[in-house]
Amino acid sequence: MAKRLLITDLDNTLYDWVTYFARSFSAMVIELARILETGLPVLLEEFREVHRKFGDSERPFAAFALPSVRQRFPGLGPRELKDRLDPAFHAFNSQRKRHLRLYDGVATTLAALRQNGVTIVGHTEAMAVNAWFRLSYLGVAGHFKHLYALENHIDEHPLARPLLIPPPKDFIQFVPRAERKPNPLLLLDICRREKVAVAEAAYIGDSMTRDISMARAAGVHSTLALYGRSYSVEDWHTLVAVTHWTEEDVRREEALRSRCVNERPDAKAANFAELVDLFHV
Repeated sequence: MAKRLLITDLDNTLYDWVTYFARSFSAMVIELARILETGLPVLLEEFREVHRKFGDSERPFAAFALPSVRQRFPGLGPRELKDRLDPAFHAFNSQRKRHLRLYDGVATTLAALRQNGVTIVGHTEAMAVNAWFRLSYLGVAGHFKHLYALENHIDEHPLARPLLIPPPKDFIQFVPRAERKPNPLLLLDICRREKVAVAEAAYIGDSMTRDISMARAAGVHSTLALYGRSYSVEDWHTLVAVTHWTEEDVRREEALRSRCVNERPDAKAANFAELVDLFHV
């Protein structure tokens, strides 16, 4: 049956999130260490604890909550504190501009699919505000009908600048936290909301345990983004050092991996552009 709906993962499917974030984060921490006159291991441990508190490793302005920051600048208000730490935030933004790029073929493929009547929606477990920023920054937000993101109740820092381009009304569709990957109900729910039969939907993602197993359990055509694992070991270790994952999360992931050992995707893609064949564009 011809496919009419593309559900795409974002991080390491449309762009290399691991490389971009690891290098941006590293640049920020190095600058913070200079400002605070503190060792890198201390800051990394503090960031990990803060990330676990918020349940997210991509928490904007997490540096404000670091014990080392409060010890170095006691009594400062948010605005004064932001001024003191601004070089670190600038270092993050500088590396983001350098490393946040779409994978080859993503922009042209999304444009071709949309032009040919394919409905495109994104799904992410990142904070919606961060995901929307990346889609807008990379110039592809206009190809998406909706962005599905987990419910979250994390407030932005009061001094955070508003997004230059807010998302269209109803663009962001929240899904219950109980429907996080790899729960197949997530994809069934998306198909229902988009009014597309499961047999007419296709999913692409970079994770066998979280993406492919979910799609296959839901009966949605699955494509594994092989190119999404091309990041360096060093960058991956940077993320592991400050992950918000708890020991329980690690055990859950190991159990998922064990259950998916014999899982196979319906297709594998060395380039995002290979989706064109699936949709007969």
